[in-house]
Amino acid sequence: MAVNTYKQDENVSNVSNGKTLLRTISYLKDYKLQTALAILMILAETLIVALLPRLSERAVDVDIANKDAHGLLLTMGIATGLALAIWLLTMGFKKILADVTNKIIYDIRKDAFDHLQTLSLYYFDSRPTGKILSRLINDISSLKEMFTRLISTLIPNLTLIIAVVVIMVSASPVLSLSAFVVVPLLVLSIYVVTIKGFKNWMDFRQKNSNMNAYTHESYAGIKVIQAFNAEKETITEGDKIMKDVEKAWVKAVRRADLLNIVIIWSQGIGYFVLYLFAVKWLKLGQTSVGQLIAFATYIALFWQPIRSLAATFNQFTNQVTSAQRVFELLDTESILQEVPNATELKVTEGRVDFKDITFAYPDEPDVEILHNLSFSVNPGDMIALVGPTGAGKTTIVNLLARFYDPVAGSVLIDGQDIANVTLASLRAGVGVMTQDSFLFSGTIRENLVYGKPDATDEEIRNACHQLGLDDFIMSQEHGFESKISQDALSQGQKQLIALARTLIADPKILLLDEATSAIDTRTEELVQKGMAVLMKNRTSFVVAHRLSTIVKATKILVIQNKGIAEAGTHQELLKANGIYAGLYKAQFEELDKE
Repeated sequence: MAVNTYKQDENVSNVSNGKTLLRTISYLKDYKLQTALAILMILAETLIVALLPRLSERAVDVDIANKDAHGLLLTMGIATGLALAIWLLTMGFKKILADVTNKIIYDIRKDAFDHLQTLSLYYFDSRPTGKILSRLINDISSLKEMFTRLISTLIPNLTLIIAVVVIMVSASPVLSLSAFVVVPLLVLSIYVVTIKGFKNWMDFRQKNSNMNAYTHESYAGIKVIQAFNAEKETITEGDKIMKDVEKAWVKAVRRADLLNIVIIWSQGIGYFVLYLFAVKWLKLGQTSVGQLIAFATYIALFWQPIRSLAATFNQFTNQVTSAQRVFELLDTESILQEVPNATELKVTEGRVDFKDITFAYPDEPDVEILHNLSFSVNPGDMIALVGPTGAGKTTIVNLLARFYDPVAGSVLIDGQDIANVTLASLRAGVGVMTQDSFLFSGTIRENLVYGKPDATDEEIRNACHQLGLDDFIMSQEHGFESKISQDALSQGQKQLIALARTLIADPKILLLDEATSAIDTRTEELVQKGMAVLMKNRTSFVVAHRLSTIVKATKILVIQNKGIAEAGTHQELLKANGIYAGLYKAQFEELDKE
């Protein structure tokens, strides 16, 4: 199976920015009333801002020119009232937008988190955890600012530009040209920055995702790093990845800043043209000092939202790349799909049949792990799977739990094809215990009842007693309510708790993948006794590294060369003196040497 690493950029589907933006905006539909109210408040605030320069014109050309102190005070009072209205409207729509934006981000993050729970193991096996977290946390957080800018920046600035243009043209079409003469240059600049800028920001997001993946991997493997004295190499590699992020960021920002330079030059040209026209118009008496002041203010008002939009536009380019990465996650379909009208699995006896199973990973269809594998397991049998690493032992377990689907063939439980039953009923009937016994942060009780939240105290205590966990639990300060974490217990203790968790869930079929590989001899004896009780009247599949744990298996399957190389009981296979006998002898020779 090919795995994406922190050294590789992820492949992100190429979706148009327009479609991505429309899809992002669609999240506002659940908050129409609040959004509409915020937009109305923004429009009112923007129109008031656009009218203020007219008051300045009146103050100069009418009140001051006529030495009308009362009129000037009235004009100033109106301006003060409008300024207060602007402040109240701004505070109002910002509060509404903050509430709406937070709710939308919650909706998107919940959708993404919920969707991740539906994806198959292949999605998680084929990429670093850090890259998944990068989309779930960083990219979604980036959308928060996008929504805020979308309403609180885009709408008022566009409205202000339109209002200013209408007022300027109605007041003096000739002087208005001073603001519009450089617009074609601006449009061309925006077009160029858009094409190149999107690629730059996407590259930055990819590099940032790589850094998150490496950081997560480094923290997860810190014990190995320190054990092998590899801190310097880790720091060096981390520095290289961080520099890649920095370079990508600087490249994106530099290109984005080109637009600001064009806007500053355009605004300067606008003022030059205005004053050039104004000199002639003042001489001809076709304009006034107040109108000139108003127009200078309007030019500032015209370019201020454009500069704000340019900054917003640059951020939009960055945030649209985040949105694309989030939506690609939401659009990712699990390679495991329930058929329409899937039935509930009913495990009555526990018979298992593998029929002509061929398996290869989705990204490497030509590399078969298993080929035309067939075997049957009677109810209550204990089947041991042995063989060299990579032969396909764990794959058989994964296929039975339907973590993966075969390329061809079918897996049957009591005659029911597991591809046609609901995943929930399958996972309820098939218990899985792996060598990596993961425990969640919480209490011992919470971990024990993870597969059966309604388990009674009697069921919990009985399971722990059968596995010899009594002494360990009672030695904890708060017994079953003692808090534990993944790193707080020994591997043996974690596996014992995981076994008890499986026992409490009471599945009809057990899948034990190297469940005792990291347990010491004394603990193994306790586990073996508990497992004997656990497996009683249950069909069990055991992937074992310690062959001593499977000598009592009903049948041992030696997996090699994409299929079953040998099959039989422990004694039968020893007498055959084949692959299994060689593995068994070699293992005990190693023990003798020790």
